[in-house]
Amino acid sequence: MKEHVQDGADYSGKCYISQSACMGDAKAVAELVEQAFPKLQGKVEINDIGTTIGSHTGPGTVALFFWGDERKD
Repeated sequence: MKEHVQDGADYSGKCYISQSACMGDAKAVAELVEQAFPKLQGKVEINDIGTTIGSHTGPGTVALFFWGDERKD
């Protein structure tokens, strides 16, 4: 995230984590992100991806979503 987030450490957008049976890890990642990016728009939001997606990705999945580099064609 530090390499690709828009505006670097001044990132002030939203940040989301999706997790599958790994809430402790998701909370730990959220704390690290909130410390590294103090200008976030609110707290990191943690969502459960549910058993259907979790069964395909595997228990313990933690995915971080944020607005990053601009896509170039």
